[in-house]
Amino acid sequence: MVNHAKFQEELEGYCGLGMYDEALRLISSIKTRGQEDLTLSFLRTRILRAAGRFAEMRKTAEKIRERCPDEPEAWVSLADAMRHSGSLQQGRHVLQEAEKKFPQNPHIKFQLGCYLCQLQDLELARSYVQAAIQLDRTWADAAKQDADLAPLREKI
Repeated sequence: MVNHAKFQEELEGYCGLGMYDEALRLISSIKTRGQEDLTLSFLRTRILRAAGRFAEMRKTAEKIRERCPDEPEAWVSLADAMRHSGSLQQGRHVLQEAEKKFPQNPHIKFQLGCYLCQLQDLELARSYVQAAIQLDRTWADAAKQDADLAPLREKI
């Protein structure tokens, strides 16, 4: 049985020190004991992102989406991995597919707004960000601070 508080403390410690391989080994040690779950897989993608290991992040995110296609965050994670491994367009495409599957998910709409803003489609970006905020007001605060949306804020 895993002591979750100790596990979290160790992971945070390793990541805080930039010891990403150790954090990934810790996750793998839990997996080999048959206690793998979706949370561990998402943690793995976040650690790989922080480590700048985007190709590995993409492979992990692809496996998550294959295993859990009905989990919206699996799609967001894959889009993020594609974006950071060099293809903003592919990431946008993944988010567009996700939006068809989860039309009321504000995170997907917000991320589409961010991607479109970076692609200089500011009007469409604005409509997606506004749709996310209409679904969940907490995205309004994120919109004020997200660096991807800077071109949109400058245009206001």
